[in-house]
Amino acid sequence: MDATIETAERTKQIYHCFFFIDYSREIMIKKILVAIDGSEASKHALDFAVNLAEQISAEMQLLTVVPPVLLPSLGLYKVRSKAIRECTDEMETIFWEILAKAQSEVEKRSPKLKISTKLKMGEPHKQIVQIAKLGNFDLIVMGSRGLGSRFTALGSVSSRVIDEAPCPVAVTR
Repeated sequence: MDATIETAERTKQIYHCFFFIDYSREIMIKKILVAIDGSEASKHALDFAVNLAEQISAEMQLLTVVPPVLLPSLGLYKVRSKAIRECTDEMETIFWEILAKAQSEVEKRSPKLKISTKLKMGEPHKQIVQIAKLGNFDLIVMGSRGLGSRFTALGSVSSRVIDEAPCPVAVTR
């Protein structure tokens, strides 16, 4: 068995995740972007990222993205616009709570770990990739399936992030 495959299999068995790594460049992980949404998969991703960050003394940024609200068109533009605004505001509040809870848990568990948070609005995969690029992150950690993906082995957001990411991606389950 190829050494790379053996390493991947061992990693999967120990951490229950797959790494998608571009081996064409040297990897020094100092900044980890952790995409969370409150799902069980994202909780596992956060746990993995904290363990890794502790071991390698990396800093972490927790990111959550409020997805666009889509409501059916009923021909009532003002009513629809108001409903979208209200729904978006409610979702933003919920996602801020998810971020605050995650940050609090990490700070209790690892008080010396450098951690920050960010909330963005928009398409989750696009925002994750954009933040990873703008922040010069060395690794993205995310769950295999988030709140919106119930029927695929690897969620559409994580698949798209893997395809477009400027850095390695660790997908946990």
